[in-house]
Amino acid sequence: MKTKLAFYFSFFCILIFSCKKSSPPSNYLNVYSDIEYVGVNTCKQCHLDIYNTFSQTGMGKSFNLAKKQFSSAVFDLPIYDSILNFHYFPYWSKKGNLILNEYQLKSEDTVFSFKRDVDFIIGSGHHTNSHIISNNGYLFQAPFTFYTQDSILDFPPGFENGRNSRFDRKIGLECMTCHNAFPHFVLGSENKFESLPNGIDCERCHGPGKLHVSNIQSGMLIDTSKFFDYSIVNPINLSIELQNELCSRCHIQGNSVLKYDKSFFDFKPGMYLNEVMDVYLPRYTNSDDEFIMASHLDRMKQSKCFIKSDGNMTCLGCHNPHISVKKTNVLNYNNSCFSCHNNDECSEIQEERMIMENNCVSCHMRESKTIDIPHVTITDHKIKINRETSLNSGNKFFLGLECVNNDSPSNYSIVNAYLQEYDSFSKKDQYLDSAFFYLEKMDFNTKEGLFSFIFFHFLSNSFDVIVEKVNEKGIQVVLSIFNNTQFNNFDATTCYRIGQSFYRKGDYSNANIFLKQSVDLAPFHLDFLEKYGINLIQLNQFENAKKQFQFIINEDPRYFSAYNHLGNLYIHDYLTKKDERDKNLASYYFDISLNLNPNYEQGLLNKTRIHILENDFISAKKILKKIKTLYPQNEYADTLLNQINEKK
Repeated sequence: MKTKLAFYFSFFCILIFSCKKSSPPSNYLNVYSDIEYVGVNTCKQCHLDIYNTFSQTGMGKSFNLAKKQFSSAVFDLPIYDSILNFHYFPYWSKKGNLILNEYQLKSEDTVFSFKRDVDFIIGSGHHTNSHIISNNGYLFQAPFTFYTQDSILDFPPGFENGRNSRFDRKIGLECMTCHNAFPHFVLGSENKFESLPNGIDCERCHGPGKLHVSNIQSGMLIDTSKFFDYSIVNPINLSIELQNELCSRCHIQGNSVLKYDKSFFDFKPGMYLNEVMDVYLPRYTNSDDEFIMASHLDRMKQSKCFIKSDGNMTCLGCHNPHISVKKTNVLNYNNSCFSCHNNDECSEIQEERMIMENNCVSCHMRESKTIDIPHVTITDHKIKINRETSLNSGNKFFLGLECVNNDSPSNYSIVNAYLQEYDSFSKKDQYLDSAFFYLEKMDFNTKEGLFSFIFFHFLSNSFDVIVEKVNEKGIQVVLSIFNNTQFNNFDATTCYRIGQSFYRKGDYSNANIFLKQSVDLAPFHLDFLEKYGINLIQLNQFENAKKQFQFIINEDPRYFSAYNHLGNLYIHDYLTKKDERDKNLASYYFDISLNLNPNYEQGLLNKTRIHILENDFISAKKILKKIKTLYPQNEYADTLLNQINEKK
């Protein structure tokens, strides 16, 4: 019945709104309606030629299984993290699977080795191949990237200089909805996916195709040379502004602030990006030539060409998304320049033009390094005259965050931009100061206002302020405000932050109320489950706590801290009942935790406790010395060492 209604509604709209092809349409039926996605295999049944060329583009090759035929990498030498003392060497198994060996050496002997299957390659290989590991559907970035331009294996951005998170960097919706087609995401999780398509597909730019396919199957064909087909977005028929908005979804990356009721699923072709999110970039003095990799639209809009065109430049003026840039004739790009500029008007000296082979792009849009990704150069889309290499001089000073897709962002948007910048990128007090300035302009009786208030004070460690505000409004009232399960998990996250605030104040009963709600709203957000379990221990609900940690490791068998918590609980059981089986089980869980992370501080300390309980002081001292090497500020390790020495 629903399909028939959709068909008749679309047919009615086409009768009324289809017109001679003279101006672009203002709306499409598949943009705001609840239309389903059909997948690339359905699209290619009618558009095979386009599919064949698109599948060879960077977008078409953006994501795939970790198989050698999809890889551009050459693995010949390992990479080494000298701070954490981890070596990494990826290799192809005899079965063709990609394996990553993480290992530690001591005097050239291997003292730790952990091999993990790598599940996916992310990145077309034009610039990089990065890699993703799936733990039962929970996605994490692997700690190695192959940079194809320099043909070098190195750490991914953000893993260097002591920030190697090993296998703990989560890959969530924000990442996956730009580097892939629309995945099947598990609602109430942070990074769990039921299934993943292979690469960006047709519907990322054309919108969901169910209505279009249904119309075709029903025999309702439209001559698109004369009329608009409102059942599917054709980007070339969008206004230039909306064309650029479509490309901006993934080609202006930065600090993305979602509207409270939106998720990264919600943007569709034909929409303005700020209907779903605002994107912010930090601006500095003396940094005109610095840019991040995915900033094509931002750079283009800074060009004199774009400004003088009154915004009438579009990505599609140079790029055919169905054809790889590697296979596009350079004349195609130059002809776009010639649409405004006469080739004979070029003021460059003839010798220089000959060196550049009369290629406008190579001269005015030079290949440049990016500030966010090492070993990568891309075309700078800020079109400019480069008579000589411009050098930024003087110190850089932070000017503020600029919203690059919305001239009038709300206070909610600005506040959360600064809070996210502080939380995710750099712990600078000036970000909190700027957030506070705009926070004071918000109404804390609104959901967005209260969410922002709690976020700010949570990052500021002002837990007493959060507790006071919640008690002032009433616990049940606040629970009723933040009670929705969402793809963005904003309600669940707010309950978690409130629960953690009560926990920090030692009020474990009220902490439990909010932590439980965070788990109820996001039952597959394993970090929330862990904190809930820790709070249950404070309430002496040991068996319930065990259930939470057991659920975590059933979901993600490599969640090493959950094994540590289980070990702690069984030590408690041993000390209470003196049953050797509990001590053995505790030791077993600590061993698993340390097999997954040999540098895990709490796991090392707890394994030491087992050795002390068994009067194995030699093994205990060995671990404590390792702790002091890794964590020299650990005072508890000093205390245990002193206790052991006193017993001798």
